[in-house]
Amino acid sequence: MARAVSILKRLYAYSTLQSFANNLYGPFVGFVAASTGTPPLMLGLIASAGTTFSNISAFLASFRRWRPLRMILAANLSSAAALFLMAIFADVHAAYTGLYVAVTASLGISGYGWSLIIEQYSRQRRGISLAEFSFYSTLGGLAATLMTGFLIRNNPLAIRLALEIAAALTVANTIQLYLLGLEYDEGARPPQGKINKRLLKFYLDNLAFMITWSFAWPLFPLAQVYVFHMTGLQVAIVQIITVASNLAFQRAVGKFVDKHMRLSLFLGRATFMLWPLIYGVATNVYQIYAAYLFYGFGGSISNIAYFAYVVDNAEDRRKALGYYNLVNAAGALVGAELSSAILAYAGNYSERFIREMMIYTALARLGTSFLFLL
Repeated sequence: MARAVSILKRLYAYSTLQSFANNLYGPFVGFVAASTGTPPLMLGLIASAGTTFSNISAFLASFRRWRPLRMILAANLSSAAALFLMAIFADVHAAYTGLYVAVTASLGISGYGWSLIIEQYSRQRRGISLAEFSFYSTLGGLAATLMTGFLIRNNPLAIRLALEIAAALTVANTIQLYLLGLEYDEGARPPQGKINKRLLKFYLDNLAFMITWSFAWPLFPLAQVYVFHMTGLQVAIVQIITVASNLAFQRAVGKFVDKHMRLSLFLGRATFMLWPLIYGVATNVYQIYAAYLFYGFGGSISNIAYFAYVVDNAEDRRKALGYYNLVNAAGALVGAELSSAILAYAGNYSERFIREMMIYTALARLGTSFLFLL
């Protein structure tokens, strides 16, 4: 019993520190790219990379029966190396974009290994246990976001220091996790049958939503820079409000998901229409701050319900998670690059054009959310 408690504490520590490292740069990569004049198609890659390339790499990793800790070790060390190089080439658009793609691809493999570990340690109380892991992960991002917001408030390229610190923290945190020596217990390998109809429908619903979700991703940094003229500190404040809201809702949402899974799948997606909508209609940054106070309800559901639905309805959890990652990657790439292509064709970042695209995206997100109720 004492051993199990000790392991959980180390897992929570890893989750918190890794989130701290990721949030030193993650919320600001797109903002820095937009501030330095990165071309639209590259901006689209940056905006979708965290989902597209991380999920593609996770999908490929799902075909291998590697030990989760080995996956995490190799992938995190690779991401740390790419982060150091990003710091060096932060003002070179192509290099900055390509290296960030490498970072996200590495973290996708690491995240897949981590998902197997938390799947094993959340089997008894799925929703509540996942909420606890998500709580510690979210907590880790608060201070990091504020620190980098202050760091880049007058100079976006000051993100170099944040990238270097994130790389060093990732290496140290990975070593402490690896030394735990955990083994993933998945039991006998399930038969390699077809995906069941319930999961197939879920994948298709999620693909449709992901296209509408990711369509807005290149628009957010453009709106921050060209519509609201936000500073790095203001971007940080939005992120901090988001994180604090997640923390406030996390544990209550875990219980809600356990009792109302189908409704949770709908609400987790439907509430995401609010964020492009507020960027489309807000007249100042304070209205954005106010709206994001409520982000935590849908955000917390997204951190818990969809992963839980997949692993609880799958015979082969590795395979099911792999296909879920592939669907997310495909939807993210299509949506973000479609949005970027429209921006490149239009050839301008006028306030009216960006606002109209945001509003249309919000309506599309709401429409595809209803698929989860059918």
